[in-house]
Amino acid sequence: MTISPREEEEKRLTEVLDVVERRLDKELEVLGERRGDVVDIRREFWDDVRISFADATEMGETWTSIMQQKELLLERERTHRLAFESVERLAKMHDNPYFARIDFAEEGRDTETIYIGRASLVGEDGETFYVYDWRAPVSSLFYDHEPGPAAYETPEGEIRGELELKRQFVIRAGRLKHVFDTDETVGDDILQAVLSEKSDTSMKSIVATIQKEQNRIIRDEKHRLLVVQGAAGSGKTSAALQRVAYLLYRYRDSLTPDQIVLFSPNPVFKGYISRVLPELGEANMRQMTFRELIEARLGRRFQVEDLFSQTEVLSASEGTPEGEARERSVRYKGSDHFFQTVERYFKRLESGGVRFRPLRFRGDTIASADEMAAKFYSVPASEGFGYRAGQLRKWLIERLASWVDAQMDESWVEEAAELADEEEIQRAYVEIRRRGGFHEDAFDDEDRMTQLLMRRAAESAVEPLRKAVKAYRFLDPVATYLELFRSRSLFASCSPDGKLPEGWEWMASRLEETLDRKTIDHEDATPLMYIMEGLEGFRKVEGEIRHLFVDEAQDYSPFQAAYLRRRFPRARMTVLGDFNQAIYAQSQETGGFGGWIRLMPEEDTAVWRLTTSYRSTKQIVEFSKKILRPEEAADIRPFEREGEEPKLVLVRDGAKLADLVSVEIRRLLDVGYGTIGVIAKSAKECGNAAALLKERLPDEVPITYVTGSSALLPRGVSVLPSYLAKGIEFDAVVVWDASAARYGEDRDRKLMYTVCTRALHVLLVYSLGEPSKWLPDSHSFANVR
Repeated sequence: MTISPREEEEKRLTEVLDVVERRLDKELEVLGERRGDVVDIRREFWDDVRISFADATEMGETWTSIMQQKELLLERERTHRLAFESVERLAKMHDNPYFARIDFAEEGRDTETIYIGRASLVGEDGETFYVYDWRAPVSSLFYDHEPGPAAYETPEGEIRGELELKRQFVIRAGRLKHVFDTDETVGDDILQAVLSEKSDTSMKSIVATIQKEQNRIIRDEKHRLLVVQGAAGSGKTSAALQRVAYLLYRYRDSLTPDQIVLFSPNPVFKGYISRVLPELGEANMRQMTFRELIEARLGRRFQVEDLFSQTEVLSASEGTPEGEARERSVRYKGSDHFFQTVERYFKRLESGGVRFRPLRFRGDTIASADEMAAKFYSVPASEGFGYRAGQLRKWLIERLASWVDAQMDESWVEEAAELADEEEIQRAYVEIRRRGGFHEDAFDDEDRMTQLLMRRAAESAVEPLRKAVKAYRFLDPVATYLELFRSRSLFASCSPDGKLPEGWEWMASRLEETLDRKTIDHEDATPLMYIMEGLEGFRKVEGEIRHLFVDEAQDYSPFQAAYLRRRFPRARMTVLGDFNQAIYAQSQETGGFGGWIRLMPEEDTAVWRLTTSYRSTKQIVEFSKKILRPEEAADIRPFEREGEEPKLVLVRDGAKLADLVSVEIRRLLDVGYGTIGVIAKSAKECGNAAALLKERLPDEVPITYVTGSSALLPRGVSVLPSYLAKGIEFDAVVVWDASAARYGEDRDRKLMYTVCTRALHVLLVYSLGEPSKWLPDSHSFANVR
């Protein structure tokens, strides 16, 4: 008697779950044993160490005993960690062991049935594969092919054959909910099921729904630079994170998570994606924002403006002469023209012009700026900035030591020695005793003690100078950068076209003013870091990083792109973004990706396009497309998931707006939507919106005002400014005041598009007064009095 596909798969699922349960029981037993071992070793560590300091031999044996116990503890902790990870993986597998099946007949061989899941499951014999990891070479057949002739790549070469069956499953809590046979790349039924689910506060790992074009990005090993242009909601970030997981799996013997860096657009987004890799069975790679990079380099000495503050300032000064001048400066200082100008400036600095900070102590000049310049430029230019700076540092340390020797007879040294505390005196006594002092034949112990205390006092006093020299703080990159804006002829001679940019005088005055206040505008931070690290010879480059991922790459200026390439010189790069979401002034004129494509040779570069928007319903995608220019929206295709039409409402004042939004929030929560984003243009508007909503909603409704420093996106209602919404999605989005007054400029068009495309299921757009001209069907706004 033949059985149905569903009955066949339910029987097979039961068999696999039995294997998982047996493995899980064994691993839990091992985990308990390893935990007990670790606890026992920690508790009895010093009991099992033989301690004796009687002589050098005994001290050596004591040290050996300690190291043996330490190594034993580390080994037990490692095996405990591995057992814990195995238990965690098997527990997830018990809930959902696999999501797909393919039947593949390799040329010249019998048909093999292959089940694909988030992780492999191998039998106790070490040969029987119950489940293949989605990253295994054979698994690419599921993503790339429909039934018929098919092939996949392995490290040994291409394997060809016939794909006879392609089947997908939805398994939840160990129960088979749906079975689909499909002749498409990935079944629409599965996509519909996944995409219709309510959103969580972190990104999902949906390896079951990877599309063919995403799979090519994930598994690309040929190119050193991947540029991924994708429509909002097209799965760019998902593909990037799954690419990280694939690389860690593919090169598991030579690549670690610490060798991969992902640049996120903001701290909120970092938290949003933090669970994806652990769900795929991998540790998280290093994550940072460009702001964190700037703060680490410049934040100790200066108050550095971040991108979000810059955006707020530009928004507040819209339409004013000052605002227009600042925006010109922002656009220019991020441009490739300015990067080339700075590069040419560096060539001039090879022969002169580097500024130095004199080395001074209590009014005395130990080494003047002129002496440093002479020493620096006495080294041939062919040796490079790094070697020249290193030689100067060595000379300064020697000069500092000689200066301390010359100060030993000065009164300040004697006074400092007299202030030595008991601990200092005791250490000096022990040192003199160790050198043979304080015995019956000694006669100058007191003088030796005094000299030692004086030397230590002098060395301690100048230690901050020594540390500054070792950290290359004798270089003055700020003054060197400023010099470029103090001389019209110097700037013009470094400019690639020999011209000054429009508004150069304003830029020069602004730079002088901000640096005097110990503040740095965001647009000056990257050029200043580039000069700072260039003068030091780029000694802080991170050559150990093998892969660099940059999300929302369209928001990076060409200058920032070039800086990252220089800082991570050996890394393969994957940059992802959407031209239509280039919302910041520094990148709006660069064509979206700015200087990224020019970073590597054409033969090492691949450009991929993802055009299908999976995030939002068809109605929301079609609405959002109309915000863009026709040529910008031409390639965007909605996934066929139906939903309600976006709702457009015109209101008379802020109080009425808050009333209406409060009612809608209650309705959405009652329906079961877990994440609701209330998105206003600026942080100031968000503060007002959050306060108004808290007055109207009960305490049990969580309302979170999300700022640029927020690291987590909570469930409930999140109120956030437009520029922090990048890359995030909500079940429902409320656009707070989409009026012409707030979104009336050309640059606001892409911002409006970005805001509206955050919605998965529901989009509500409110306007205080005349709606923005960028909104489609603005005449259809319902007018609420």
